[in-house]
Amino acid sequence: MKLPLLVLSLLCLPFLFPTASDATVRLGVMSPTGEATAMKQWSPVAKELEAMLDEEVVLIALNAGNLLERLDSGALDVVIGNPVQAAIATTQMRAQPVASVVKKTGKQFGGVIVANPNAGITSAADLKGKSVMTLKTSAAGGFIFQTHYLLGLGITSPDDFGRHAVAKSQKDIVNLVAKGAFDAGFVRTGMVDDMIARGEIAKGDVIIVDRKETVGFPHAHSTGLYPEWMVFAHADYDVQTVHRLRDALTTLAAGAPALETARVQGFDAPQDLSGIIDALDAVGILAGGSD
Repeated sequence: MKLPLLVLSLLCLPFLFPTASDATVRLGVMSPTGEATAMKQWSPVAKELEAMLDEEVVLIALNAGNLLERLDSGALDVVIGNPVQAAIATTQMRAQPVASVVKKTGKQFGGVIVANPNAGITSAADLKGKSVMTLKTSAAGGFIFQTHYLLGLGITSPDDFGRHAVAKSQKDIVNLVAKGAFDAGFVRTGMVDDMIARGEIAKGDVIIVDRKETVGFPHAHSTGLYPEWMVFAHADYDVQTVHRLRDALTTLAAGAPALETARVQGFDAPQDLSGIIDALDAVGILAGGSD
């Protein structure tokens, strides 16, 4: 016996439109220290979200070069990424901000210009003609923030330096500046304090140029402060699911085991990205779409 077309259509509906329990959230996370490490770090958060959303959450760890490409193509629904990626995604891909990541040091970080005490550098203006080591040009705390700051002082990084080299790690930058191999270097906030605490350098081995202190922020900084990592969703991702995801993330209590494994304090409402967008625009990254 043939079933009426309407009955057949109704029977197919569950397969065409999955229920909440059948739905899948494809969550991408940047893996700066390797995919296995990122999976171990963020898997407990993904499991918490599964329980709170009543949806399967598939965690996918990717390197910086692939993350935005996968989001733009629709292969990912939601991303946990750095602020540079968040700024590019929201301005060039119309991505939806979901939440801010609150790290142990808070929701912000900045750039630090370190110098050897014997290099004759007392302010950022003295960097002209000096030897300076930085991270690659797409690194927020190891290049972009300081380059934007120096532009405001009439200094073009790295063109105005006497010598410039790109390091593989921020620890290398601090160590080489401390040893006098370079006059100065760019690192993110907290790096110097962490290395002193671990006994890797001594207090006074390097100085922080144009040192600033901000109430409520634990580390000295040379540049302004900018948003930390962000959670953002594909432009066409369901808005109601975005709201549910934001509620779930911000509900996770500080100290929860999943957050401890992720090495974060929690999540909060999305921060204003205008400051980092201005910085990226000034150094020419937004125009080129770099990650």
